[in-house]
Amino acid sequence: MIRDLKQSDFENWSELYKGYANFYKVPMNVEILDSVWAWLHDKKHVVRGICYELEGKIVGIAHYRSMPRPLKGQYMCFLDDLFVEPNYRNKKIGRKLIEYLKSLSEENNWCGIRWATHFSNENAKKLYDKIANNTGFDLYEIKGN
Repeated sequence: MIRDLKQSDFENWSELYKGYANFYKVPMNVEILDSVWAWLHDKKHVVRGICYELEGKIVGIAHYRSMPRPLKGQYMCFLDDLFVEPNYRNKKIGRKLIEYLKSLSEENNWCGIRWATHFSNENAKKLYDKIANNTGFDLYEIKGN
């Protein structure tokens, strides 16, 4: 079942999010977890979260937001984070979460969904190459504080 994240999901969600951070070798701490969790539940904030629940346990999460696409003069969905617990991979959970976002995109009249992944994320790219177009863009970043 796919649903919005609820306040009572914090413990299960935080374990998955720590797994996501670990996969990308990004340090994680309580302050970051608390900040992201607050964003996900603040109606004024643009980041939202959904989860895939199986037998009472959350085994997949996705964080997304609406963002403007100036060249189209429309809004689109940006998928920030997608993570499925390793023991539940190859069960089409990631695909189902993206399909759910596609339905949200249609409901909200967004012009599509965009996301980025690391070039080394071969397992995820196998899925992404089946369901989406690689835009060919490289991602650049200037780090701040």
